[in-house]
Amino acid sequence: MNLAEISVHEAMEWIKNHGALLVDVREVDEVSALGYDVVHQMHIPLSVFESRFQEIPKDKKVIMACRSGARSMRATAFMVQNGWDSEEVVNLNGGMMAWSQSNFPVKGTQS
Repeated sequence: MNLAEISVHEAMEWIKNHGALLVDVREVDEVSALGYDVVHQMHIPLSVFESRFQEIPKDKKVIMACRSGARSMRATAFMVQNGWDSEEVVNLNGGMMAWSQSNFPVKGTQS
């Protein structure tokens, strides 16, 4: 299976220029502590992802995100296996760690 990964800079372009949806698969406590601050986003923790993934619209580009990119890669693979287009669903390489290191907008405080 061929899964795409994009950098935080590419992700920001997708969000700004294509209205891409960022789907954060981290758990509630992680998101409460430090969240992505982007317009189009959803939070579906990986622990409940299989029962809620159908909430994600199929008519948008989707960026899967977590802390480092590992959990979101699992979610990306699951989505592609369940009918999403591998060109439209991508993994955020480096996750929140790369996002915050690039000084991209966040909600909360970094620890």
